[in-house]
Order: sequence, then structure tokens, then C-alpha cells
Amino acid sequence: MEPVDAHVAQARRTTATVLKHWSLPETSAEDARLVVSELVSNAIIHGSGDVRLRLRHDDQELLIRVTDDSTAPARRRRASAAGLGGRGLHLVACLSLRWGVADGGRTTYAVIPTLTEAPSRRRTTQLSKEPTC
Repeated sequence: MEPVDAHVAQARRTTATVLKHWSLPETSAEDARLVVSELVSNAIIHGSGDVRLRLRHDDQELLIRVTDDSTAPARRRRASAAGLGGRGLHLVACLSLRWGVADGGRTTYAVIPTLTEAPSRRRTTQLSKEPTC
């Protein structure tokens, strides 16, 4: 898809349709839609060239891969309290079993559990300076 902001919503809708067709649990599908939104947004804002979204699943995991032409790898940033950006990859990290960068920085991926009885990934902690999930 062309790197246009409107394509974030399109990617989210397409993901929802595919995951419904695959009969993934709603919790996993909800997490996946948010992860797709964040990764596609990052590719549009920070990447270059067309953006490609790929989804693959098995009985236990959903692999989300977003690729663009930039070789600058995605990286987590520290968001200021008043800042509007810098939280996307933190959300991806909180919702995913794991995430990372591949293809020389061109692809950012995240793995979402698809088991109905998926273990909770969200943790509750006391307030600190470091963001937590």
C-alpha cells in the first residue's frame, strides 16, 4: 500500500476480516488490530516507500510483519508526558510475546499468542520512571 495515513485504518479492517475468517479468539484479534495499527503507522511515518503487511498464523501464534523500504530499524523511544508520539512500539512490546526487526531494518514484526487460554502478558506494577506493560 502507498504510505498514506488512511491506509492505517484499511490495514486494521483487512486484518480484522482475515482474523475473523481464521476464527482467532477475540482477545488475540483485538491485540493484533492494535499492533497492526502501530506498526503500519510507524512504517508510514518513519519508513520510506510502499508499506507491506503480512499475517501468518498457526495453532499458537500470529506473526505480523510490516515492511517498507527504509533500512533504519524501528526502535522504542521514550515518550514525554506531554508528547503525542513515542508510545507505539511500547504498546507493541506489551501486547506481543516478542517483537523485533528483520531484513536489514526493513521489516518490523510482532508475535501475538492465538491460544484461547493465552497467558496474560499485561503486568501491573507500581508507578516508576520506566514504562511498563
